[in-house]
Amino acid sequence: MRDNADAQPSSVPDASPEGRLDSWKEIAAYLSRGIRTVQRWEREEGLPVHRLLHDKRGTIYARKDELAAWWESRRRTLANPATSDAVDSPVTPRLERLTRTAATTAWPTLSSDARLLAYISDAGRDGETPQVWVQQIRGAAICLTSGDREYSNLSFSPDDTKIIFTAADAGGQHVYEVPALGGEMRLLKSSSSAARYSPDGEWLAYVPLDGSGIRIAARDGAGFRSIGSELLDVNCLTWLSDWQLMVQARSRPEREPEWWIVPTGGGSVSETGLNRALRQRGTFPLPGSAGWLDNSLVFAAVGAVGVNLYRQRFVPASLQLAGPTEQLTVGNESSALPAVAAGRVAFVSSGVATNLFSLPLDANGLAQGSLRRMTRGPAPVTYLTTTRDFRTLAYFSARIGEGDIVLRDLETGTEKVAPPATVSGKGYPALSPSGRQLAYGLRVQERRPIFIAELPDGTHRMLGEDCGGRPREWIDERFLVIERFARLNSIAVIDTVTGDQQDIVAANDCAIRNPRLSPDRRWLAFDSTRPGEPSRVITAPFRRDGLIPESEWISIEQSSSHPFWSADGKLLYFVPAGANAAIRTAIRARHLSAASGQPESGPIAVYSSTEMMMPAFLPGTTPLAVPDQILFVLGDFRGDIWMLDLNTDR
Repeated sequence: MRDNADAQPSSVPDASPEGRLDSWKEIAAYLSRGIRTVQRWEREEGLPVHRLLHDKRGTIYARKDELAAWWESRRRTLANPATSDAVDSPVTPRLERLTRTAATTAWPTLSSDARLLAYISDAGRDGETPQVWVQQIRGAAICLTSGDREYSNLSFSPDDTKIIFTAADAGGQHVYEVPALGGEMRLLKSSSSAARYSPDGEWLAYVPLDGSGIRIAARDGAGFRSIGSELLDVNCLTWLSDWQLMVQARSRPEREPEWWIVPTGGGSVSETGLNRALRQRGTFPLPGSAGWLDNSLVFAAVGAVGVNLYRQRFVPASLQLAGPTEQLTVGNESSALPAVAAGRVAFVSSGVATNLFSLPLDANGLAQGSLRRMTRGPAPVTYLTTTRDFRTLAYFSARIGEGDIVLRDLETGTEKVAPPATVSGKGYPALSPSGRQLAYGLRVQERRPIFIAELPDGTHRMLGEDCGGRPREWIDERFLVIERFARLNSIAVIDTVTGDQQDIVAANDCAIRNPRLSPDRRWLAFDSTRPGEPSRVITAPFRRDGLIPESEWISIEQSSSHPFWSADGKLLYFVPAGANAAIRTAIRARHLSAASGQPESGPIAVYSSTEMMMPAFLPGTTPLAVPDQILFVLGDFRGDIWMLDLNTDR
């Protein structure tokens, strides 16, 4: 998001005084910002801060002339932001900041007159469970909930007297409502999510966790009817009128998500084609929330310039796309989770940069020392993969043109783009054990081809036009583990010579993701999630020639995901889930028996931080362990809620 006038220092810092600033407090005062902000600028935007290397406590200092030059460069960048050629130039609506806590913040929603704001926040208190808050615009906030639950999908009732939300705990995921000015929570629907009242308040639409499609129930009735039963993974449920909904969903397990018009009285759903058009231009809509305003859909998407808000207008009668997509926000912050009312859009603005970091490990595989940044930039880094000798790392980076695969020498730190350079849209890298072969897929196609590149000479070949999945990890120089892309993902092995495939892990009632093989290839770790329940980490004895039955699965840790192995295979690391499932703040580990695969100890704390967090909402963020360090993707996702007034651009 572009810095607003009230968020900038009162003037560009004066470069004339000599001397230096010897603390974060002095630097923050010089730039008229908070300490957290200038520390984030140093981490993510190259703010010139120096360290006294001989001092173990990491004393810092900065020179005023360098800060002044950096600020002037940043001001020019913000004044002339780069925009994507996939959409029209951004409009310039009036922008207002609604909260000022720099907290873990999510799911804003506006009352019908845009005078009340509700949202989820930890109020800037590190370690606290985010709760539901409500405030008048420009007023003080009050907390409406308590307890260790994960809250999401907030919305107001049409008369603005209630706030509806989803709450998840050990008992599952359910829809509740609470009086907007405070009171007791009331259960509306069990095993459900993403509920929204119709504009007239007579009907409640929600997503069941025990089936597909959408359910519609009378506000006070116990019965329901099902609509859109052909749709899977429904999210971003938005009422267009009392008789129509728009949702983001899949029509088949193997299809990419699309926006659909769903008649509430029954009948066939219709595809808008919006997501398909955006993907062809390198922009990828995010799940979560969206809003309908003046025959336009307001939504968030990630592209070459980061995560921003967009607006797509529709023809009122036919609901066909009308004109190009407009970009509403731009700048060095992430803009997501929009909510609309009365011509205004509330959204979360937070740190957008996700970078590669390393954490030193001792001989026992536990953390020692401080985090070290390995990359810089505002765009995502995902899908880490390494050779068996741990000398070469490959990952996907979105900060190179439209995104590409980068090869990094872990000994020298040098990097280069992986060949073949003539193929655009590469993603999902997997390096073979020797490092001679790189498997990859394409990011923008409905089908899922897999390519094999020979890195020594840069040649490549297509393994199949649609392999049904994407590369994850090589077993040896011939066989490759892939993750099948479907509603309930499965894990398979593909022969990179013949193209033959064999399912090795599959289930009918749970999603299976993030497979990682042990270094000796005896065990497979993955996470498994049943509808309405938190994910759990599983291991199973690995074999490539047949399905591993669930009777052989070993449950390692509940409420956790993203498993990965230590370099020697003695530890299985995993990422525990917190109250906010979109981000993760810790890594733990367990010693496993080499013979039985059973845990030999309780969870061991490896890493914890309330500053830099793992973006679990992005695919491909499973960390990676090499002999002396853990490599992982981290970012600072604390932020605040801002509001755009779109009435000014009509």
